[in-house]
Amino acid sequence: MKKLSFLLIFSLVLSVFGCWKKKIDITETEFEYDVDVCDRYFQLAECIIDNDKNKNWTKEMKDELRIAIKNRQEEWKVLSEDELANKCIEMTDALLKNPGYLSDIWCSFN
Repeated sequence: MKKLSFLLIFSLVLSVFGCWKKKIDITETEFEYDVDVCDRYFQLAECIIDNDKNKNWTKEMKDELRIAIKNRQEEWKVLSEDELANKCIEMTDALLKNPGYLSDIWCSFN
């Protein structure tokens, strides 16, 4: 009986700790660059992910988007600063197409 109780408690503890995964931070990159528009793009993307009010957008979906952005950052490591700036401007422009939406969720692009 003690073994069964221990196994149940142990599995419960593991499942609880498994739910508290560290949030993926897309504003922290794994490479150095000097392109301000990229900092703003990553911050704006993070704000949108954190504050979107769509109830159908699950935590898992948000994490998948963060992972996709992290993967994009990996691909961008090899770009020159000009190429990187162009990529970030392109991505930022896509996010800024609906400024009313951004103000509704309290995200700004500075």
